[in-house]
Amino acid sequence: MRYFDEYCEIHLDAALAPHRWVFRAHEPILIRFGVALTRRPAQGAVAYQVGDGTRPRERGRVTARALGITRNHYRLYEARLPSLPNGCYRYRLGYRDAAGVQYTSTKGRQVFVCDDAPRGMADIGATLLEVIDGIPLYGPPPQVPITPGPRVWHDRLFYSLITDRFARAPTGDRAGLGPVKLDPDSAYAGHGGTLRGITARLPYLRTLGVGVILLSPVYTNNSAGYHGYYATHLLMVDPGQGTLAELRELVAQAHGLGMAVVLDVICNHIGDSISWRPQYDGTVGEFHYIDGRRSYMSQRGLLTGCDYVGNHEDAVLPYPVEARDPALFHGTEYTDIRRQRLFGMMEDWRTEINYVRDLLIGHLKYWIAATDIDGFRHDAARHIEPEFWETCVAEIDRYARYLGKTAFLQIAEHAGHTAAELAEYNRARFPGLLDFPTFYRIVASLDAPNRLQGLADYFSGRLRPTPLYGRDWRDNVIFLDGHDRTRILHELRIRLPTPAVAQTCFHFALCCLILGPQTPVLYYGTEQEFTGALGTYYRDEAGEWSGHDCYVREDMFDNPGCTWQFGPLNRPAFPAYSTEHDTFQLIRRLAGLRGRYSGLLRGERTELTTGCDHLRCLLLHDGQDEPPLFAAMNFGMGAASAPALAMPQRLSRFKWVSPLAVTAAGTVQCRDGRFNICLPAGAFFIGQLAVCDPRTRVAAADVPLTHATPATPAAPIGSLPRPRSVLA
Repeated sequence: MRYFDEYCEIHLDAALAPHRWVFRAHEPILIRFGVALTRRPAQGAVAYQVGDGTRPRERGRVTARALGITRNHYRLYEARLPSLPNGCYRYRLGYRDAAGVQYTSTKGRQVFVCDDAPRGMADIGATLLEVIDGIPLYGPPPQVPITPGPRVWHDRLFYSLITDRFARAPTGDRAGLGPVKLDPDSAYAGHGGTLRGITARLPYLRTLGVGVILLSPVYTNNSAGYHGYYATHLLMVDPGQGTLAELRELVAQAHGLGMAVVLDVICNHIGDSISWRPQYDGTVGEFHYIDGRRSYMSQRGLLTGCDYVGNHEDAVLPYPVEARDPALFHGTEYTDIRRQRLFGMMEDWRTEINYVRDLLIGHLKYWIAATDIDGFRHDAARHIEPEFWETCVAEIDRYARYLGKTAFLQIAEHAGHTAAELAEYNRARFPGLLDFPTFYRIVASLDAPNRLQGLADYFSGRLRPTPLYGRDWRDNVIFLDGHDRTRILHELRIRLPTPAVAQTCFHFALCCLILGPQTPVLYYGTEQEFTGALGTYYRDEAGEWSGHDCYVREDMFDNPGCTWQFGPLNRPAFPAYSTEHDTFQLIRRLAGLRGRYSGLLRGERTELTTGCDHLRCLLLHDGQDEPPLFAAMNFGMGAASAPALAMPQRLSRFKWVSPLAVTAAGTVQCRDGRFNICLPAGAFFIGQLAVCDPRTRVAAADVPLTHATPATPAAPIGSLPRPRSVLA
């Protein structure tokens, strides 16, 4: 029993709420509690609020049945909540005293009704599917039709988003249904974005040129986990985000529009759940739910303005039920990077134990079988030993191939600074890794005199990692923004003299990202010119400095009321989801080029000698019949020119260049096998070589050029109005 105020609750009976916090629709939701005899209770009661995301919230109060038992000076009662097909209850204990006055506790609990979510791995099943190369394959049979997924990923633009921050649903109301606290005005609470909101914005993403949507984790989280990384139920969609059916609909509609869906998953940890106490040979742990203690985050006051976050009233025992054992997690005595509690507060799985490995790999198979997703982004990969990933990646690949997904994507998030750190994980054979070492080099170069040189080096292939990591270094995923990284436009604005110069350089960076040799991922809001940054602040209550990330997790939708210590989170440059401005149109154009021209993918990138230190020109060619592409970049802070740049003799038959994308006004002329180039600071040009005047062959364009029209060989780029067609 747990005691608080004038009440107690019976909280360790496996059939009762809140010990069982997820129920089936046919299961009675029973609550047993006590009221102190000193309060002279005459009748017990439970007040509740119910929500299912489809109708207005209902409130009610049910009378509790007296059990005729007194224990520890408390009179015990039992109440049963009304049946609910799908949704959640928030309830508070109450009573009526001998004078007829009604009382209700200020403390509340929450339980869910969900027929879709397995309660544990036993509910998923481990069916023997096939014996492959003498090794049996176990896993759940598919619950939905399975599509093959992309065979080639490299030619697509990835788009990473946080569900809670990206889009609210046009109809329905799931706000506040899940454990995550809803407060659109708080920087660290839920803001109401949902899976149905993403589905409604799929045409927006398709218009942008997105080929792969990278979803933030969909797990049910604790009260602080608006972002999805504080999981408490590995087999259930967070009710505040939506339902399993809505996730399936999102995946199906994305597939219908030619987009793949990759799900962010977590095998390293779950949310802060266990109180650890020192013992002579280590530590022993007990779940917050059982011992009633506050979490690490709540104790330290890490979430300013969110004093409700992570407290013991919200604590639950994790699902799957097989995880309800502190012995499956590393205690505080572990301090190495692979076995310590992440950030000192996340419960770290003992992934070296076969039982835990089977549990985690089984939960990944469930999400494939239940939703038809096309890949995983494995969060915090470096915090798990490579031996786990060897088993996990191979087994998930076997399972996905059995289902018909022959190129199921598995990306590892390894935030190491050096190539050697990432190369240590090569034996796991991840199809690709997030390329943090290259990202760090690009950002560091922004402080050099030629601030864009790191980007130009990346585009040119000069930053090819040594040693190599990933199956093919070009399959690694490159990024410039992220949910725990300062946005690239902010980095440029604080270093450059004017917003206009920063804007030009921003477009330069986008060209290098999307047309570069690796697989590009765009972070939501970049196309709307979001400028958020990481930072630090002083916590008076703790007397120390802490970092904050709320300004890189802005809302795509209108939410002007959300402010924090340093002002509003949202400072939009354009109306929400605007598609008419230059940055959006440039990204759209670049994504189309990446999907169209094979020379941008596995082709060679040959540099030409320009005679100018900060002007770089390249030929991009794949060795096939397709005419090469020509790129010219001024990565310096002053104008650059090459008045007579010679084309290689073997390409002398090409006499013209047809512009494909341009970021700033300048001149690129091609005549008699020589280029005359003059570009302002931060300008990027890419075009295709042609053997004759390309104006004689005009075709309808999917998207217009940015900043330029297809020009005659002698015309300055950017001097003419933007067209509605391009030259084929």
